[in-house]
Amino acid sequence: MSYDLSKEFDELDLAKPGESGPPPQERLTSPAKARDIHVRLRDDDRVNAHNRALFQALLDGEPPYDQSELDDANQPDTTNLNFQGAEQKLERAKAPYYRLLNSGETLVDVPTLFGPEDERPDWEAIMGEEISATIRESDEFPYEADLLVHKHVWEGLGIAHWQDDIDWRFRAAGQGQFFFPRQVAATESRQEVVTAEEQYGIAELFRKIADPETAQANGWDPDAVRMAIQKATNNEPTYQDWEKLMAEVKNNDLFVGSRLPKIRVVHIFVKEFDGSVSHYIISEEPCAHYEAEKFLFKKRSVYKSMSQALVLFPYGAGTNTLLHGIRGLGYKLYPFEQQRNRSIGRLIDKGLMASSLMLQPSDETDMANVGLTYFGDLAVIPPGVSIPNVPMPDLQRSVIPAIELMDRLVADRTAGYSSENVFDGDQRKTKAEVMAHLEQSAELSGSALDFFYGPLDRLFQQVVRRMTRRNYLPIEPGGEAIRDLKTRLMKRGVPLEAFYRIDWKRTKVVRVIGAGSAAARTVGLQRMQALRPRMDDVGQQLLDREEAIDAVGVAAANRFFPRDGRFRTTTDTSIAILQNAQLMQGVAVPVLPSEKHMAHAREHMKPMLEAYPLVGEGQMQEVEFAGQFETLFAHTVEHVSAVEGDISAVEEAAAMREMLQRFEEYISNGLKELAAAQEEAAMQEQQAPQAGGTSPEEMERFAKAQAEIEIMRAKADAGIQIEMERNRAKIAMEDARTAAEIRRKNTVASVTPAKKTARKRAKPSDS
Repeated sequence: MSYDLSKEFDELDLAKPGESGPPPQERLTSPAKARDIHVRLRDDDRVNAHNRALFQALLDGEPPYDQSELDDANQPDTTNLNFQGAEQKLERAKAPYYRLLNSGETLVDVPTLFGPEDERPDWEAIMGEEISATIRESDEFPYEADLLVHKHVWEGLGIAHWQDDIDWRFRAAGQGQFFFPRQVAATESRQEVVTAEEQYGIAELFRKIADPETAQANGWDPDAVRMAIQKATNNEPTYQDWEKLMAEVKNNDLFVGSRLPKIRVVHIFVKEFDGSVSHYIISEEPCAHYEAEKFLFKKRSVYKSMSQALVLFPYGAGTNTLLHGIRGLGYKLYPFEQQRNRSIGRLIDKGLMASSLMLQPSDETDMANVGLTYFGDLAVIPPGVSIPNVPMPDLQRSVIPAIELMDRLVADRTAGYSSENVFDGDQRKTKAEVMAHLEQSAELSGSALDFFYGPLDRLFQQVVRRMTRRNYLPIEPGGEAIRDLKTRLMKRGVPLEAFYRIDWKRTKVVRVIGAGSAAARTVGLQRMQALRPRMDDVGQQLLDREEAIDAVGVAAANRFFPRDGRFRTTTDTSIAILQNAQLMQGVAVPVLPSEKHMAHAREHMKPMLEAYPLVGEGQMQEVEFAGQFETLFAHTVEHVSAVEGDISAVEEAAAMREMLQRFEEYISNGLKELAAAQEEAAMQEQQAPQAGGTSPEEMERFAKAQAEIEIMRAKADAGIQIEMERNRAKIAMEDARTAAEIRRKNTVASVTPAKKTARKRAKPSDS
């Protein structure tokens, strides 16, 4: 049977459409009706509030028994402790959400509608990075995010909200501060009216109306706010006069704010008939002139939808898909943790009893003389006192099974919150078993995290929408952070128009690998490692950075894998660049063992790589190539040879050796051509070699380089040959093993019939 929502809201005294004519523009007409609605919603929440108080007491360490009742029952020494099992399980359940919000490099992906298509990706990456940094660097974000996760997990419903339509920084709350009608779904779009309680300090509320014109433009009523402040300070004789009160507020804000009471107010969010949401604020207690009371704050249709004012984070769909049917971890843990605390207390009491000496006096006189008398190593019991034979309970069969049962029930009840029961306490597992358990662990929390991602997307969509407001002033709440954000974006080459035209409706929270689950992240990264050979350079670099983030966090990962992906250089790079000019002029430079050989080799390779295709295209002769790069080539070969055996440079060094072999061919041909030309010139002119020819030292260095290249090539060929021989031997062994197995099976098959015949002959005949 469907529920008639209109009847519910009629009872809440909201305006309704007439039989004819347009519907009213405002459904909430007076502060009195707003207060009646709030009181009704708060009264309906009393049972839930009582349960939440019990769960919070368990979390805060309240013992399972009332100590006064134990004292009255003459059992003051009974163990009455809370062993904080609920707090431990809560922290484990909250851990995936912390990783979800803080382990990713960026928090949001922000698409923009401005600029050429080919330039947008770079701008979007920079804006996502800077917006994420602005959100995380807010001094309120860690606390509010932690509170939101706490309410979401422990109570089953977290609420992110904003105090006004200006500030981009969200706040977190839960039920008990926010109140909802009964029988509504746990989504923002289904909420017709929502109320929330809050406290303002005198100074804080006064700042709202310090400039009356600005206050009225922002929706505040200065007269109503003054009346609320005066009512709150009526108990302070010094501050009955408004002028004296405001003078003290201006002169000594901190003192007055700490001395005067807080002003309790109620926020009311009402969905109008056109779908927009109006925001009202009233004082919790009515003023003296009740009929003349005004709203402290009033903005009609300030939000286009309820999700622009608040975002609900329900933990699942609950027992009946309705908001008040959602149950959190506290509800699921409470009975089992209480019984577990009682059972552990009994275990301690019985253990103390079993470890004590039982004495039974015969009368009151013997009771007064109870005590052991020691003579050396002897302990003597006084006369009249006996040791009764009291059977002690077997704790291994009585209390401990009850504790283990509670632990198992809690683990089953909270399987979706934590994966601590996946390994069942057994750490002796193969790698395949560990991976299977990790996959199971990742699967346990997947559905819960999916429920968290949807509201999280809506939350940061509203954060980005508020951030990108064009007329956001530094003097407004959160305005200084937005000013700094815009400055950083401009310094990095992002036009502000791209920032203003971010498509906030398509803004998404970045899905980190593992979605907050450490086990799922481990499984995901290991699976990605298997795909590494098929990735391009950018993909491999991103995978390396993700593994570094997983190991040491985002900040520390920047030290090893820069965010921009650019290859960093050292002083050796600069030295190698300077050496290139000398080497290309034929000046020999020694290779020192302390040099970073790969850094030198990279720079020495660059000139030869640039000239190499010119020789193939005929734009440079081999003789010219050899004359220019002969000394540089030999020097580079020495550097590459020096890193042989370095595991970190295996792939890069192999690629360099391959290119050096190609360079060697051009240089060798060029030197041969040059030598032939010189020999021919010597025979014709009968004179010494012309100046500028190849000297014996240069020929010796080149010959040495050639020899090293040949040694590299020989080692590579030898390695290939050894591997081929190893494979041949392995195949031969497998063939021999298979042949032996076939012969064994054939032998068994031939022997079996013979044995059967022999047994048949040996069996006596029936006659």
